[in-house]
Amino acid sequence: MLTEIQQNKWRPIYAPRPTLVSGGFKRVSKKRPCRICGKPTYCGFSTDEGTSICMRISAGARGPSRNGGNIHVHTEIPIFTFPPTITIPDRESIPLAPLEIRDAVFQELIRISSASNYREELVTGPGGLLSRGLLEEQATRYGALPPTKRDRSTLAGILSSYVGNHFPNYAKLYSGAGVVGVPGFWQDPHAVVHIWKPRNYLMPILVIPYKDARGRIQACQIRLHARDISLGGKKYLWLASPLERRGTSSGTPIHFTFTPEELPAGETVVITEGALKADTLVSFRPKARVIATTGVSCSHDQIIEAARPYNVLIAFDADHRTNPAVCRQLARLIVQRDKDSKEHRSSTATKIIVWNGPKGIDDAVRANIGLSALTVSEWYANLENEALEEVKKFWREMNFKP
Repeated sequence: MLTEIQQNKWRPIYAPRPTLVSGGFKRVSKKRPCRICGKPTYCGFSTDEGTSICMRISAGARGPSRNGGNIHVHTEIPIFTFPPTITIPDRESIPLAPLEIRDAVFQELIRISSASNYREELVTGPGGLLSRGLLEEQATRYGALPPTKRDRSTLAGILSSYVGNHFPNYAKLYSGAGVVGVPGFWQDPHAVVHIWKPRNYLMPILVIPYKDARGRIQACQIRLHARDISLGGKKYLWLASPLERRGTSSGTPIHFTFTPEELPAGETVVITEGALKADTLVSFRPKARVIATTGVSCSHDQIIEAARPYNVLIAFDADHRTNPAVCRQLARLIVQRDKDSKEHRSSTATKIIVWNGPKGIDDAVRANIGLSALTVSEWYANLENEALEEVKKFWREMNFKP
């Protein structure tokens, strides 16, 4: 590592066991919890350790952040026990490939490396697609990444050749490396293309497409197998490569299970978390029209715009009634939609779906559990304790009345 740092002229702030960052803000984790509330989820912090964005505690904050959190500025930076960081220079800026290229690459990836190629690991086994209630033939809608970096590099090479054959002008931009600019792909110093991380896994990785309003795949998430998730690690991640050489970010797009052009204004759409959850919901409720975001705090502006013509049923996970941080994000989405509706003189309704038992709405419909749609006022009236106080305080700050 020291040799690599010297060769690239990276200037270490601390020497032992560095963790690379590229500036800006990072999410908290079990190794580096929030300095304000001490929790390892939802919150964030600046990479210079000067600012915390706490999603739970507002006391002492300088004000609200754009994502509904609370901005806490630290005047003193303490010594931490979590792994230190080093600063690296900006890498070559690789623009996101055109949507036409991304869609074609991801479609081809799913075609030649389908989840059904790993039937026992990703389809029929514990936690596989069938266990969610999907049908076996639906497995071909999802892709898979091989567990070894060598096999993933081979897959990347095949897809790079595919772009060279079908989009030669784009491939020429990167000397024939056609997958450069597609999230999740990158190129090493020896001109070899790769997909995902330069490491081996125990099991294949599920690839979940995120489709735009016209059904084109704009980006993908991946789901790690249970055997490859470290303690405190995440199961779902974006298939992205912003920190790799000639890699790029995926952004945080939303996923559509329907074509808005074919759905008249005034109809009803469901908002939920995760494309796989949205697809599962539609498999049990074929008439449902679902828009999925990656999390309760993500892509609110995109959701507001996409759902503007429609009545909305918000179906976040069941902790939107008890978890203060989640309740705050739901409250923020409600305020944003209300403001947008007034600006566009829309009379569409917003309701919240609730149920008893399972965490996700996909699990609820699979278990045939009854769903109820509450008005915003009814949802608010059912909040208690910290969740109620958090929403009440946030809405008071926003001058919003349900």
